[in-house]
Amino acid sequence: MRSLIAAELLKLRHTRSAWIPPAAALIIAVIAVIAGAATAGHGGNPPLSPAALPGLLRGSGGQLVDGAVLLAWIVLSAGEFRHRTSVTTFLGQPRRLRVVAAKLAAAALTGAAVGLLAEALSAATSAVVLSAHHVPLHWAQPGVASALLAVPLLAALFGVLGASLGLLLRNTAAALGLALMWAFVIEGILPALIRAPGMARWLPEAAANAVLHGASATTAALSAGAAVAVLAGYTVVLAAVGAIATTRREIGTTTG
Repeated sequence: MRSLIAAELLKLRHTRSAWIPPAAALIIAVIAVIAGAATAGHGGNPPLSPAALPGLLRGSGGQLVDGAVLLAWIVLSAGEFRHRTSVTTFLGQPRRLRVVAAKLAAAALTGAAVGLLAEALSAATSAVVLSAHHVPLHWAQPGVASALLAVPLLAALFGVLGASLGLLLRNTAAALGLALMWAFVIEGILPALIRAPGMARWLPEAAANAVLHGASATTAALSAGAAVAVLAGYTVVLAAVGAIATTRREIGTTTG
């Protein structure tokens, strides 16, 4: 299994279109901290204080990193079928479920690594920015640890979602289109279409937002623990469907 996971990570390393989104997300994570500090105390934003640290860490990583990892693994997973390299992959290991498991494990590891790196860069940038403004750093304050854990966890789950969607659809354009449509259109209008506004908090993007920012007394968001369970449930279901589709269909075919 280790060799299969290593092979998947090697593919990511050599597929430029797959690693560009995470690399861009890491750069933006640093810029977001600087921008957040620059706008503090202006336009109704609270001034910089030690309490601003958790917000800087969450805002710099957050769902941008999740989306980047999702896109990266869609490109890598579905792209194998587009370029027909999947045939070589599955010929090398005829037990398809082992290959699928390796892809999902590599996606989770990649997501966690990108999330951790994003938070490390954010923490270093936050330390420099806050020190430059003579704001003391309190790493043990509430919210810091949860932010440092939430971003890698979410990125790992979104990596698995991306790999699973690529395995299921086998078409890079279709998988990317569906992911973007869901994030920017479908999830926003689905509760209204089915006349169930309370359903919104159970959808993937809302659950991820609840994990990252937590529930507040003024919103109907899920608690962080419940949101993790919901998002993990979506991940398990999509991974299972992608695995079943992979074992039952011809490897050399795509859906488009």
